[in-house]
Amino acid sequence: MPLKPNPNSTLDKKTPGGIPEGLPLEEVERLQKLHIRLTDFVLHLIQAFLRTGYYTSDHPESKKAKEGLYQKFRDLFDEEDELAFLVREEQGGQEIFVEGVLPEAQKLSRMMMKGMGELYVPKFAKYMERKDLISLTLKSRMKQAEFSSFVDIMSEPTLVDTRHKQDQDRFAQALYTRGIFSISYVFNEEFLALEREMPWRARLTLSRMRKDLKMIPLFQKMMGQDIQEIRINLLRDALRPIRQSDLLCAILRNSDLATASEALEETIENEIVSSLKKQYLLNTSKIFLRDHLDLKKLQKQDGFEKKSDRLVKKLSSRLKEAATGETQNLLEEFFRHQLIGLEDLPPVLKDKILLERLTDKFLSYTDRFFQQLDQAKDKEAFLNVAISFVRMIPELIRRDRYPEILRIFETLKGHFHQRRMWSLLAGQVLEEIGKGTIPQLLKEKFLKGKKEVRVAVIPILAALEIGAIPVLLDILKTSEDQWVRKNACEALVQIGPVAAVHLLKELEQQQTSVETTCDILRVLGEIKSREWQAPLAKIARSFATHEHPKLREQAIHTLCQAGGPDGEQTCLSSLNDPDLEVRKRSVWCLGMLKSVPGIGKMVEMLKELAAAPSPQSEKLETHIYLAFGLSGNISIEEKSSEQILIEVLEKRGIKGLLGFLQKNPLTDASLAAICDTLGKIGTGESVKVLTRLEKSQKGSLVPKIKETIKKIEDRIHSKGVG
Repeated sequence: MPLKPNPNSTLDKKTPGGIPEGLPLEEVERLQKLHIRLTDFVLHLIQAFLRTGYYTSDHPESKKAKEGLYQKFRDLFDEEDELAFLVREEQGGQEIFVEGVLPEAQKLSRMMMKGMGELYVPKFAKYMERKDLISLTLKSRMKQAEFSSFVDIMSEPTLVDTRHKQDQDRFAQALYTRGIFSISYVFNEEFLALEREMPWRARLTLSRMRKDLKMIPLFQKMMGQDIQEIRINLLRDALRPIRQSDLLCAILRNSDLATASEALEETIENEIVSSLKKQYLLNTSKIFLRDHLDLKKLQKQDGFEKKSDRLVKKLSSRLKEAATGETQNLLEEFFRHQLIGLEDLPPVLKDKILLERLTDKFLSYTDRFFQQLDQAKDKEAFLNVAISFVRMIPELIRRDRYPEILRIFETLKGHFHQRRMWSLLAGQVLEEIGKGTIPQLLKEKFLKGKKEVRVAVIPILAALEIGAIPVLLDILKTSEDQWVRKNACEALVQIGPVAAVHLLKELEQQQTSVETTCDILRVLGEIKSREWQAPLAKIARSFATHEHPKLREQAIHTLCQAGGPDGEQTCLSSLNDPDLEVRKRSVWCLGMLKSVPGIGKMVEMLKELAAAPSPQSEKLETHIYLAFGLSGNISIEEKSSEQILIEVLEKRGIKGLLGFLQKNPLTDASLAAICDTLGKIGTGESVKVLTRLEKSQKGSLVPKIKETIKKIEDRIHSKGVG
């Protein structure tokens, strides 16, 4: 009887129609049509097997049953393939699987319509049982005469029952006599014993291999082909329908079961490994590696382990030939488990390992490497060390060893700027670094790393100077993380005037987003380059009237930082901007510029704001008080800034005897801002007013007022001492 199935076998998976999910619509439609043709052929083939059994092969009914059948068979194949019937014992009884033609095996009972399936599947299962067959395979290369003879023999009344050895021999002799070699079959008694645990389908394949290989002398006699060629074809035929990596791995690991000859065992191994298609090679090798490592842990050192060691070399050789990124990654895993040597690796992977070793050595003897560079006596010695540094930098980036990378850059820059013996060579090396992949690798770390990583990378990018500018600009353009962009701005500021020309060019093109343009303006303002002051002022002035308020705000700030008369005039005009944030920025800038016209304008604004208070005006008012502190104690219309603020406190800050204020009292934020400013510019007059203010206040502002009084008194005292 057929053996019970392994629940992990591919054949047990339910795949409707033998068509995998996720295929393109055109491929699904093609396979659906093929499924219909396959079902039709299988039905007619079964009918021919069963019907002709009642007649001789030359009887009209036998001929009728075979009519057109071969053409139906040929129409199933576009390339070399095979069609197999596999008998399995299922929970509900025997089931026949149809394998080949379609991508996945499927149950015959699901292929046919319900009525036809209920009629023919049990009959065909009984038919296969009487013949004691668990596998019957038709190869696509079968010719018409051979096919017709095959159908005749399969329905021969005297060969219907082949459960006994002598009947099976008669069956084989009949096939041989009629020249039928384009089939493969396995009797139940030829199914390999359960000595080892493996999937049912893998065991069946090995059983077929063992059976077919025994037939080689017969094939050689009839076909006149070379034995080696016959052997290879038979092995490839047996492996062709296997499309699952775990099955391929099981077949490979247990391939010794297919022959009793040790010499032939290696031949079978070689053929299995060489015939692995690329889409199966990777996963099969992964499964093998996992199983091999488990096997090595047992430390049995038996024949099975020796075979596995041998297969390591063969699979790694195939992986090396495949030469894809994934196969190289797996080869690296083989190497790191010490299963293969450095010589077994492809050149790229070998270089990677050697580079890792060089980097390990560098990290262990860092000072010695830098001494070799500094003490180089000739050009070749200097270049050897410098180039080794360049080669190691990507690996150091991967390991997040930023202090060592920065030291490399600083050392090379030291040789270049100090005009040492090899300064020109050092400059060329630095230039090559800027043109290569290193800036991109640093960019990836900058984008993906945490704040600590970005902080460590900033000085390295700054050291790269012009080589880092394109990647930093790209970060400003593409990153949505404001902290990443802020850190990129810091790096550009550290690069300094060298970056200005590139940033100005970027602004002139006016193709960047508002956020990026603001970032670039911010950086240019902080670089403070006299050389680029005029062009920066010109371009910032053009953005000061931009439709986007955020851009107007940043343009005003940059103009303030750049200096020059344009900044003050633009800020004065922007005090009337419709956007509150722009007006607040203008107030701050005029304070920083110590603009007398600006402070005068703000005094007028305070009067207007006091007359018509609003939530927005209160925020602007607070900023004006802070701006007074930035500009110092300057005089406006014969009044100092201090006097102006004291008047404001007396009118709107100090409560009267009854605890009431005049209309429009100052907000806590404005009171705190006035305190901050008086703390910077106030004199004894401020102390008097603040003392009165303290007595009239209760709550959180009292400590602030006391702190301000102390600050003024300390300053007065220090001046007196001085």
